Amino acid sequence: MAMDEFIRRKNIELFRAKLKREHDPELRETLEELLKEYEALPLGGGDNPPIAA
Repeated sequence: MAMDEFIRRKNIELFRAKLKREHDPELRETLEELLKEYEALPLGGGDNPPIAA
């Protein structure tokens, strides 16, 4: 589970870094929505592995 949390935090960092570099407003909005959805995913206990950014 510790590795899952590490991967999750790294993916969130990658989403945020991409957001900072993105200039297209529509793509920024999409990235913001994806980041919110990813942050809301429950950690562990599910059938799905963590999503890579």
